[in-house]
Amino acid sequence: MSEAGDLVRGLRLQRTMSQRELAELAGTRQAAISRIERGLVSPSVDTLERIVAAMGERLILAAEPGANRDARTGRGARRSSAG
Repeated sequence: MSEAGDLVRGLRLQRTMSQRELAELAGTRQAAISRIERGLVSPSVDTLERIVAAMGERLILAAEPGANRDARTGRGARRSSAG
């Protein structure tokens, strides 16, 4: 699964909702919820926001520099080959 899929599935199961019920509340199809939960598609932020809101939650995004990224350049960290 993906992080988005894990989030959607976790919230949905906490509420004991079916994929079909969630899809109706979010204005999408059950198949779309299934594909997101299985990590087959990566939903847009707008879609994920709508799905999460349908369950009474609010989506909050935060940016964090990657562990192997240089925050100044956005490029991967270079490793020294000296040794």
